[in-house]
Amino acid sequence: MRLLISISDVIKIPLFTTALPIGNKAVSLPMKRPKYELSSNADFTVFGFVSTGAYGRIPKAIKYTPTLNKDVYNLGFGTIISNNAETGELEIDDTSTNGNADLQMILATVFRSMHAFTEAHPKSYVLFGSSDPAKMRLYRMALSKNYNLVSKTFHLFGAVHNAKGQLVNVPFDLKANVEGFFIKRR
Repeated sequence: MRLLISISDVIKIPLFTTALPIGNKAVSLPMKRPKYELSSNADFTVFGFVSTGAYGRIPKAIKYTPTLNKDVYNLGFGTIISNNAETGELEIDDTSTNGNADLQMILATVFRSMHAFTEAHPKSYVLFGSSDPAKMRLYRMALSKNYNLVSKTFHLFGAVHNAKGQLVNVPFDLKANVEGFFIKRR
């Protein structure tokens, strides 16, 4: 799937910091895994970083998009395919893999963006998942491995469709077959 997103008013987020400046606040972040340096737009809904490895430097973007429910944002991320300098629009591919053997660093960087996003939007839920069963398994494994760390900062939920076809949150269960995950800052 390809997504068009806009980036404006880019803010650099320093690498390996224990606090992110957001307004007059500092956001504490767990520093257990290496992460890529992030940049963000002013409202912390679009982030950019560069994956580095065997296939070179590959620009990536993370986007938090509002859904029909004003309290829920969908998280999407992927490789930047094109960048329109005039409009600021980026086209990203959220299905590609880059082969840079940096998956754990990418996931840690995306998780870091969740910290910044939910600090700026504390009442919002973040929804993420994939239609690709392999990616869903990867997300479930990452949440399982880091559950104690993640659950200190976030409430975790599974995401399933109810009888009316609406995507709703259910209690988090690592063994449950879900269609995605919701997180919300504690």
